[in-house]
Amino acid sequence: MINIKNISLILTVLTFFSGCIEPDAEDLWSVSVDNILVTEGFARDVDIYDNFAIVASGQSGIQIWDLSSLVRLSNFTGYYEGGSFLEFDDINLVGVDTLNKLIFSSESNKDVKIFHYDGQDTILYRNTIMSAKTKEFISFSNMKDEFYMFSADNDDGIKWHRYDLDSTSAFGIDFVEWTPFGGNEIYTPGKPEGIDSDGGSLIALAVDQMGVELYSIDSLGANPILLGRIGTEGNAEKVALVSEGIFASCDDAGAYYIPIDNFTEEKNEVFRFASEFTVDHIAINNGNNIAALSLGSKGIALYDITDPKNPIERGLFSIGYTYSSVFWDDNLVVCSREGLQIISIYQ
Repeated sequence: MINIKNISLILTVLTFFSGCIEPDAEDLWSVSVDNILVTEGFARDVDIYDNFAIVASGQSGIQIWDLSSLVRLSNFTGYYEGGSFLEFDDINLVGVDTLNKLIFSSESNKDVKIFHYDGQDTILYRNTIMSAKTKEFISFSNMKDEFYMFSADNDDGIKWHRYDLDSTSAFGIDFVEWTPFGGNEIYTPGKPEGIDSDGGSLIALAVDQMGVELYSIDSLGANPILLGRIGTEGNAEKVALVSEGIFASCDDAGAYYIPIDNFTEEKNEVFRFASEFTVDHIAINNGNNIAALSLGSKGIALYDITDPKNPIERGLFSIGYTYSSVFWDDNLVVCSREGLQIISIYQ
């Protein structure tokens, strides 16, 4: 005989769990993929200034796109060094210094290359900096012919230097490169995977199995001081530093929000969310209180972070395999295997 009470109990439990897994449809946001910029190679990383996007397009090299006109301005598959043309293998990181007209790039587990780019059809190789196994880097420039760079070095920890432009001539040949001054590296027992900074007082570091570290600096160029380390259940891969805390993507353990005072007051107050997802990267739009999570083959997930201690899921969007994203005004620019996707979000 069928036990009606048992069936009712099972249905109640299933209804409860389905409600936990999926947000109320009335609370969901919507998105539209306005444009897909075809990069041929996988779009793995992007840095945006004004309306221009510098794209790490995998085996297609470094590409420059005008986002306002949706036109690809340049595609650099390699560069000249010593009279020989050297092709890129697989670019996965890029950065830009508009003051000094520089593009920084790196391939997987390699050091950082510096190129001069003045908007023309060529990039001029300068030299290589930092070290092998650079997982992520950030740069800051506050005067011409000088910049600072911090990197998550998977071998050594956090590494930083100030770089000055050095121009010399010998035998009728001009040599131009960027020379390190000062700087150092701080060993960490973890394996750094990601880094972010406010450029003036704080640096956040994702250290894989060890979680997230926070450092203070008096100013650019000063020695970072470790404030503390917070463990996470999954491997901390990328971090996004905001004024009150740190968002961390932790692979198959989802994501975390960690308030700054956890590191300074030895609190153990962490807020985990998106635990059902494998999260590779998080982009934050503070103005609109949006967190965009890159989920690999599952696309992107959007969260309302009006209360960062209680992120609310607003939708999962299958837009192809995603690596990372960045906000461009109110648009989300997503790096994916399909190319660079420009997305509008409707809250």
